[in-house]
Amino acid sequence: MSILPEAEAKAILTKVVALSTADECTAQLSGSTRGNVRFALNNVSTSGIVDNVELSVQVAFGKRTGVATINQFDDASLERVVKRAEELAKLAPENPEF
Repeated sequence: MSILPEAEAKAILTKVVALSTADECTAQLSGSTRGNVRFALNNVSTSGIVDNVELSVQVAFGKRTGVATINQFDDASLERVVKRAEELAKLAPENPEF
């Protein structure tokens, strides 16, 4: 399913922003549906469709930013992605253009 219902999307985004301890937190959901067809000897050999929904979390501590992305939305995964983005931000050098 590449599109989440509005209520579910809002719940995920609200939860992620609330979990963050950073100065700034931005969360973005995006989805896609992709198809593929493989040919062998001028015949279709396989085909498939892949649905994917991703959550990208960007946080900032001052001028240090970090981004992490996931495609699982259970509570443990949401906590993990926020923590990872914050860890990366703390390790990142300051961005003078931020």
